[in-house]
Amino acid sequence: MTKPWRVTAPALAAFFVVVQFYTSLAALSPTPPVGYLIAGRAVAAALVALMALCAAICAAQLWRDRAVPLRASRALLLAWIGAALIASLLGVDPLSGLQVVGVMLLAAAFHLALVRYYAYPGVASGLLWAYLWAGTLAAVLALGMLLTRVPAALYADNQGRAAGPFVTTNQCAVFLVLFVFVALGTALSASGRLRALATLSLAPALAALAATFSLGGALGAAAGALFFAFASGARRVAAGLAVVFVAAGLGIALRPVTGHDPSGAFDRLRTWRAGLRVAELFPLSGAGPMAYWRVYPAIRPPNGDPPGTFGALHPHDAFLSLAGETGVLGLAALGYGWWCLGSAVRSSLQRRPPRERWLALGVCAGLAGTLVQGIFDTVGIVQMSFVWIPYAALALATAAAGPAEAK
Repeated sequence: MTKPWRVTAPALAAFFVVVQFYTSLAALSPTPPVGYLIAGRAVAAALVALMALCAAICAAQLWRDRAVPLRASRALLLAWIGAALIASLLGVDPLSGLQVVGVMLLAAAFHLALVRYYAYPGVASGLLWAYLWAGTLAAVLALGMLLTRVPAALYADNQGRAAGPFVTTNQCAVFLVLFVFVALGTALSASGRLRALATLSLAPALAALAATFSLGGALGAAAGALFFAFASGARRVAAGLAVVFVAAGLGIALRPVTGHDPSGAFDRLRTWRAGLRVAELFPLSGAGPMAYWRVYPAIRPPNGDPPGTFGALHPHDAFLSLAGETGVLGLAALGYGWWCLGSAVRSSLQRRPPRERWLALGVCAGLAGTLVQGIFDTVGIVQMSFVWIPYAALALATAAAGPAEAK
């Protein structure tokens, strides 16, 4: 590739930054508008256009270089996008499903290009610099918006918990769990100014994560920390963390948490029951991506959230969400994709010295955290499109190429 830093490197950095704020695209969603939206339709459309432009640049570079995809990337992308495509064509809302597939293809172009060009001059460092600055700014904004209670509607909708530019506090927590571990991995593996930026970014990110008071986020962060400690060889640290987290979990179970309405303690049980019912009705290929809310009125459980409200948009469990929207086919594709990713990352890390493993382990710890958090929140097909595909690329690239400053 000729002078990658001039076009492809900025495109990769821009895409990775924009995709972090995918919740801003809610204005373009076919689902009913719920809650306070940070971005209007014009801004959301501009973000999609920027992502499409960056993906097109990546795809064009791959085509010019006749790049052969890594086997793990090829298997993962074919499984996940293929399952979504089949579910879309057989679902109750093919148009919305195909739009999701289109977004997944944009993410796939980024994924393939990042894995292919990560080790080229300027690519890794540029992407990490942009990501760390954007994440730090997002964390500071989340704290600032919480302290100032501006916008007031966002503050009220989230019951006085940090949400920042992510619409809901749980969405903010999903981002921060990933960001904290990627920043930690960068701080341990990089050098110079990049290491300093990663280290400094941890303070506002951790403070913002704590200010979300997201139980799912706390569990995700705990799972990520256990994974990171265990995978890095700190087995005693992992055991100590496990004891602390169990004790903290018992404390949370016995005492109400700030910002949580006690009357909604069993909301998740009702939404999970609805999610199970959709999965039972569409067992093979699901109702189709983004079609859950269309099916919900017909299967609404007793005392379930009214159609059109936030609780009726998805079952608040990434795996139930995938089961209802993509069926057994989607769940099988999900498991196969994660197995391919884990096998490839493990194989690559075995060939690298310990210091060059930190960043890849940080990315994997963040992904492990999102999988645990997904049990209690998030939309499966949305996570797959905007989170798992891009971060899977970063995991594969960092495992194969090592820290950014080494290149």
